[in-house]
Amino acid sequence: MKKSLRKNILEIRESMNHNFINDASNNIIDKILNLNEIVNAENVMVYLDFRNEVKMDRLVKELKSLGKVVCSPITIIDQKKLIPVAITNLEEGITISNYGIREPLVSNLHIEVKSIDLVIVPGVAFDLNKYRVGYGAGLYDRFLENIRTDTKTIGVGFDFQILDNVPTDPHDKQLDMIITDKRHIL
Repeated sequence: MKKSLRKNILEIRESMNHNFINDASNNIIDKILNLNEIVNAENVMVYLDFRNEVKMDRLVKELKSLGKVVCSPITIIDQKKLIPVAITNLEEGITISNYGIREPLVSNLHIEVKSIDLVIVPGVAFDLNKYRVGYGAGLYDRFLENIRTDTKTIGVGFDFQILDNVPTDPHDKQLDMIITDKRHIL
């Protein structure tokens, strides 16, 4: 069920044109920047987008200009683990992983998981109950098990990625909020 859902949504996302992705991403970033959760956060974890995900570079730059510590995960696939590492800048401080995903340099400052105040979570599909379908490796669900109980989790996606319900497993983590180009799901 999750596999076919993932395939269908990814095909739609891949087919979206560049202008839509940019405009909708900017709309989502504007909404994120207006959240009290951002104002109150000192350490924010974001993902670095690829393959028509909501674009994060502007958010990274804006958060850094506000004096926030911004980190992004390095993936250790054989340990099924995400390690949060500071983003120094989006040019020299980034490398491309074996999976084609931009990641901070491993030599950058590693951020303690318990110090993260807010996590921006990517996904393939989301539902009205604030659950998500990711890419299938379970990396974010495992990571989210280790954050503080008061750390906020915000899923971001385009509105076509929102379904009434997505299939869930016992280990799937419910998010605090989902933001799309058209709505907030609280």
